[in-house]
Amino acid sequence: MAKHPEFYKTTCPECGGEAERETDVSDTFLDSAWYFLKYPSVGNDKEPWDGEITKKWMPVHMYTGGAEHANLHLLYTRFLTMALHDLGHVPFEEPFTRFFAHGMIIKDGAKMSKSKGNVVNPDDYIAKYGADALRLYFMFLGPVDQGGDFRDAGMEGMVRFVNRVYKLFALPEAKSADIIAAEPRLIKKVGEDIERRHYNTAIAAMMEYINLINGVGGWMRGQRENLAIMLAPLAPFLAEELWYRLSHKDSIHIQAWPKYDPELARPKQGVIVVQVNGKMRDRIADGPDVEQRALESDKVKEFVGEAKYRTIFVPGKVINFVINGK
Repeated sequence: MAKHPEFYKTTCPECGGEAERETDVSDTFLDSAWYFLKYPSVGNDKEPWDGEITKKWMPVHMYTGGAEHANLHLLYTRFLTMALHDLGHVPFEEPFTRFFAHGMIIKDGAKMSKSKGNVVNPDDYIAKYGADALRLYFMFLGPVDQGGDFRDAGMEGMVRFVNRVYKLFALPEAKSADIIAAEPRLIKKVGEDIERRHYNTAIAAMMEYINLINGVGGWMRGQRENLAIMLAPLAPFLAEELWYRLSHKDSIHIQAWPKYDPELARPKQGVIVVQVNGKMRDRIADGPDVEQRALESDKVKEFVGEAKYRTIFVPGKVINFVINGK
């Protein structure tokens, strides 16, 4: 309206002199209720939005915001979109397919407030710790729909994790049954957690995996690449740097997610050595009811029979039947 003088230029009804009508009459919530329609058509200065582009990309698949948005901003946005649909300007009534309300971040147990001086300025923390460490810490605070308590000590801990990952990528190749089974379980865990927005548990699983790698002292072939890809949605800068350190030229952010192999994820069944009076008589698979299954072995029955015995069992390793009097 402010661009149309034929509207705002008028005559004062009291004195008859020149006057201008007020043009800033729309509520700010209504003013900001259609921004998402413009995003796909940025650069188009001939019309509010391109109809074909809007049809291709809209409606928005996911809207993430605070709980207060549900009854304020979204109310205006839905009203305006429905009105535009009725007027034939957009092919959909609902502006957002899904809505997700994130939790509130507090600082040292208190709600952030400028008057209290406890506001977290992301720029300050990015300059000191790096964007990835800050991003990871926010996601690690707790379930994203519940928020969390931001503490500088916790921020320091996340920086240590980032540095540890970076350093461990220099470890040599190694072979271990533990890390062979751990990797596919991590792929499944992180993939499912990201889909459910359980970022905190995905990061916790990667921390456990890093501890395992550190204990083994090395990586199986391809495991560093897979971990970097799993880190990419959560720590994009770190993941990209690690990817290039592994001599890859294409960006990590165009790589496919690692494939989950349930066979590799299945725990390898251990073997229990069965002894009678300290001499090996058989081997059986580890698992429940070890003593009963050992006594059912023909190789063991031959020596134990109906004799009285006492049992010495070392879980995961050996079971020894000591026959009384021998």
